Amino acid sequence: MDLLKFELKVIPGYESWLEEQIRQLSVEVLEIQALTCTACGEISGTYIIDYDGQTFRLPGEEAYAFLRFIVRHPSP
Repeated sequence: MDLLKFELKVIPGYESWLEEQIRQLSVEVLEIQALTCTACGEISGTYIIDYDGQTFRLPGEEAYAFLRFIVRHPSP
């Protein structure tokens, strides 16, 4: 197996799991005043996240990590 060419999206169920995790986290961060466009990620592959006065455009794995970060470390 060539680890430089490994693609997680070929693992059955990974992509749908990731999308569901991002949807769930998006609901959680609404309470922290962060807004996520989940449809953007599911359609175009890039999630748009408005947080702390800034807009971020991130691919799935980065969006998931950033949303987890927001849940764990909300801004004051």
